[in-house]
Amino acid sequence: MSGDTGQIGPVQRFIDDMTAVGAPARLDGPRILYEVKAVAGALAGQTVTTGVSISEVQSWPLAPPHWIHLPESVTFTQTNLDDTDCPPGWKRHSREYNYTDMSVPPALAWLRHVRGLISIAIPEAA
Repeated sequence: MSGDTGQIGPVQRFIDDMTAVGAPARLDGPRILYEVKAVAGALAGQTVTTGVSISEVQSWPLAPPHWIHLPESVTFTQTNLDDTDCPPGWKRHSREYNYTDMSVPPALAWLRHVRGLISIAIPEAA
């Protein structure tokens, strides 16, 4: 007997859940990255790499992440940002989110939240 209880940790669960809803996720240092196709706004039709800090998914799926990591080329009219767990060229944006619709899988709800944020990104300056 190996001692494996069949349980997985929250980081792997987040990765597996995001992958299951069509946003294959992967570890990248202190964060998890995945691609999101923008469906509206200045980035419509583009695939945007985004992510979350590993430290923010320690209670997944019971509590969603708060900060969304994006390349610094993705900007917003108003945002609260910093660069914790971000490599050069990246920022993370503070976005309130509460998972309340239990009829939708948590990862799908999170993916929709991220798509909503990306839809309000402003165009890059020419």
